[in-house]
Amino acid sequence: MVSQRHVSRGVVLSVVSLVLAFSSACGGGAPESVDEVTEPVLMDEASVETQSQELAGPCDFYNYYRDETRNPGGAYRCNNSCQCDGMRTCSQWGWCQGAARPSVSCTSPQYHWNEAWNSGGSNRCSNACQCDGRRTCSSSGWCQGTAR
Repeated sequence: MVSQRHVSRGVVLSVVSLVLAFSSACGGGAPESVDEVTEPVLMDEASVETQSQELAGPCDFYNYYRDETRNPGGAYRCNNSCQCDGMRTCSQWGWCQGAARPSVSCTSPQYHWNEAWNSGGSNRCSNACQCDGRRTCSSSGWCQGTAR
């Protein structure tokens, strides 16, 4: 009988294989022959999650949530700011620092909200706090105004 852990590793391996296939087909770095193809390496869930978040871009948003207690290096330890919750950053000593969600008005230019992560879809909103900086939510439910 196949365990759930083996199935989840197979799914992770499949996703990683797809990403590698698409990226290698897009130019340099593609193997010249079949002999150059190496066996894929199984990755743990935490490392896949970290990589997908790092690929998404900067992680310094009020709506960026991360459980720092589950970091690979230990609770609140980090290698980069994507391993820290919200607006917290990784210190030069490898610890998450700062306030995750400092008090600032959601209409302030210093308010960082990633609209692409909104539950209704990218740039969809139900109030101004779901729009970045000084952008506001229109009556039709779209973030409007000048983006960063």
